[in-house]
Amino acid sequence: MTTFVITGSTKGIGRALAEDCVRRGHNAVICSRSDTDVERAAGEIAAIGPGDCSGISCDITDKARLQALWDHAVERYGEVNFWINNAGMATSRHQVHELPEDLTRTLIEGNMLGTTFGSQVAITGFRKQGHGALYNVLGGSFDGKRLVPNMGVYSSTKAGIHLLTKYLVEENQDTAIVIGSISPGMLITENWFAEQQHLNEAEWQKIRPMLNVLCDYVETVAPWLVEQVLANRESGKRIAWLTGGRIGKRFFAARVLGRKRDLFSRYGL
Repeated sequence: MTTFVITGSTKGIGRALAEDCVRRGHNAVICSRSDTDVERAAGEIAAIGPGDCSGISCDITDKARLQALWDHAVERYGEVNFWINNAGMATSRHQVHELPEDLTRTLIEGNMLGTTFGSQVAITGFRKQGHGALYNVLGGSFDGKRLVPNMGVYSSTKAGIHLLTKYLVEENQDTAIVIGSISPGMLITENWFAEQQHLNEAEWQKIRPMLNVLCDYVETVAPWLVEQVLANRESGKRIAWLTGGRIGKRFFAARVLGRKRDLFSRYGL
């Protein structure tokens, strides 16, 4: 039985990852800013079994709280085997010069600072215990190859995380620590719904066909990601769900074979 620490894990893909870990018999340590949310989610996830789930509230921009998260995991389960820096947020509603100051700070501090602090805590802990695996979650135009409109600041934070992860791989190449990244694709989450609500009907109908090709439910993607993380022994690997090949097959199925997906009717959209 192994132990996963997953930040940002009372909802969205973080929670789905925790649920799958517990379903496989592993332990999941979760966190969010709210004590109430953590207590409720931990109880619900633990009930899935046969693994266990616990957690604490954690502001990921506070390194002391991330250290407390590590300490909780070790005290409860003996050691940490996997640490996934998942917490963060995205927005696709503003060009760079239009992004409000408070949202700019939230994106940069939560995504970049939170991942940096989480990585520092995890690497320090893994070096002391002699082993472990760290994964940082990417997204947006992290590699700069295709610029997604209105996601300049968000994508810049993910580009920074991408480079940070490369440095971590280099700095820990002579250790027993595995370091990698996760690209989960475009997922229908609470964050996604918050963004979708800002669209008018015409805007939504315009992008709906494309999103039916590109998006996925978290419960579809999470088991595959966990399986890949458990199997990987290669430092520097990026575990990517929505590859170019997968996208190509989906467009072929939709446009040539007429096999169109309908992901949003379950939500009344």
